[in-house]
Amino acid sequence: MGRYSDWLQSPHSARVWLQSSMTAAGQFAFVNPLHRLKHWVASKGKRVDCWRQRDKECFYCNKGIDQQHEYAYGIYIEKGNAEVKYLHTNLTTHTHIQNIFSELFDNNLNPCDLVFAIERKEITNLNGVRVLGYDIAKTEEEMFVPEVLRPSPLSPFQNLVRDFKWIVPEEIVVKLLEHDSKPFNLIDLFLLIKQKAPKVSDKVAKSYAVRLLENGVLDVKKAKEYRH
Repeated sequence: MGRYSDWLQSPHSARVWLQSSMTAAGQFAFVNPLHRLKHWVASKGKRVDCWRQRDKECFYCNKGIDQQHEYAYGIYIEKGNAEVKYLHTNLTTHTHIQNIFSELFDNNLNPCDLVFAIERKEITNLNGVRVLGYDIAKTEEEMFVPEVLRPSPLSPFQNLVRDFKWIVPEEIVVKLLEHDSKPFNLIDLFLLIKQKAPKVSDKVAKSYAVRLLENGVLDVKKAKEYRH
């Protein structure tokens, strides 16, 4: 991982970014980004929210200042850290990333299972013009965060509204990750859960073992249940 740059991070929010020609490693938390409408206000030297997206009258729209589309992708930036950071992109980068995701899905690859080299560079927009954006390339790096600890890959609402609940507590699931997809019978899995979480009662440990077994194999993904 030494060949990658460190992400630049805001001290006030979960936002991360790169400067031109920098490349950093990241794993996407979901494939659908958060979409926001913005205005670039030259007098303030910054972008501000468009209130029409909230069904309210917008001062900047009324002034004739063009809307800009912003797409915030949730990403993980280091191994073992499940805190979602947000990479803000423009429409050109969003379109480029979605095209790459589509190709991966066509090849039966989940983009959220991969670590990408993310580079700040010029890319070509739909009009054939070169603009500054982000390019991504699949790497062979081991994923930073396993599937069971991630939100639904199609949900853009992690850290805003969690779209699942833990049936088996997350702290127990983390201790079972190394055994995921391995064969177990009910008694052996029950004993493993008691070993990892000795304060859990026998009745509860058995219910967790029943929940996590799928055709004689430990499936930690069954530890959570989606609300939708």
